[in-house]
Amino acid sequence: MSNDRLADSICTVLIIATIGSFFSPPLGNVGAGLALALSLVLVLASAPARARLKAVVGQPLALGALGLFATMTLAMVWADARWRLRFDAWWNWRVLLLLVLTAAAFGQARWKRRFCMSLVAVLTSGAIVSFAMWWSNATMEPGFAGILLRNHVTQSMALTVGALLAAAFALQSDRPTGSRFALAGAAVVCAANVVFVSAGRSGQVALVVAALAGALLLLRARRRWIALVAVPATAAMLVLATPALRHHFKLVAQEAPSLDCSVETSTAVRLLLWRTTADLIRAHPWFGYGVGGFTPAFERQVPQEIRGQEFSGWCASTVHDPHNQFLRVAAEAGVLGLLAFLGFVVGAARQPAAQPYRACALALLAAWCTTSLFNSHFQTFNEGHLIALLLGALLAPEDQAASAANTALRTSS
Repeated sequence: MSNDRLADSICTVLIIATIGSFFSPPLGNVGAGLALALSLVLVLASAPARARLKAVVGQPLALGALGLFATMTLAMVWADARWRLRFDAWWNWRVLLLLVLTAAAFGQARWKRRFCMSLVAVLTSGAIVSFAMWWSNATMEPGFAGILLRNHVTQSMALTVGALLAAAFALQSDRPTGSRFALAGAAVVCAANVVFVSAGRSGQVALVVAALAGALLLLRARRRWIALVAVPATAAMLVLATPALRHHFKLVAQEAPSLDCSVETSTAVRLLLWRTTADLIRAHPWFGYGVGGFTPAFERQVPQEIRGQEFSGWCASTVHDPHNQFLRVAAEAGVLGLLAFLGFVVGAARQPAAQPYRACALALLAAWCTTSLFNSHFQTFNEGHLIALLLGALLAPEDQAASAANTALRTSS
């Protein structure tokens, strides 16, 4: 197999891994593993591939990712936990290496287009099938009608990606009119599924944030300001007009005041997790409890937090995640880890790339950072793999020919 064909195969496998990240974790793992193996072969056999990897590693995106990976690897050393627990917690951060691999692979504009169009096609098809399942009360996740992907949170986050990518390409004036209408329709289908079917508050919040950030980065002049007013106004009207949406967000207000270990609610769980984790961070602010050390530290702290209530029910269950990515990093690696995580986000924001890929990547990064106030979406398998592959592919530095052609677009953004 020639080096060019091998490079194309790596891109193909990474697209399959991305699709697998929201359909099937085993498929995602197999795709990522195969892509790694093929990449090693290519790097060993090709001097240009080695030069490409070296160039990618020297750019802000990879520097931030590798810096965070190194920090979390170091933070395993001081964890007060069995090595198995440390390794399991650290293993979630392998997606940062996958991000660098993806950025090295997608150096050609044609593969970036194929990546985006493949996701739009698969996700739009999935949204249509999901609507059919919803109407027939079928589902892959008990209790949530119409769920086709891994779960309702993954489905809503993935379809947010489909809606944003489709809308971004629909805005390209040099596309044929029919293609633009088809992409606009795909964006509407994906967004409608997030609003009416997927039932994931994370995805619904991500959709609004991604739409606002995308409008800010992709639109110009009056269209930008119209979108920045229209998106939140539309979101507010949908919440008011849709009983299911009102119920989802009303639950937060109803559940927030209570903390009863006999009744488990999403809001009560998060409030206890956040309060306990904040107290843990205050006790060990600089280096935290080490990667893998959060669970034993949390179990020691909870009895103090529930203030005399019986340590039973969901309060007594083992917890590995405070449902807040920033608190989790700070609890495991302290200020050092939080700075490394913010450095990764800043590195992604500073990464140059052609439009509309850069705008889409930053809009999705903003969405993931927002939903990570309520979940650890950079470490959860499905959402963590998805954002790593997206950032790697969309922000991959272009080869020299593409880079020269897109200089104006990069500098203007």
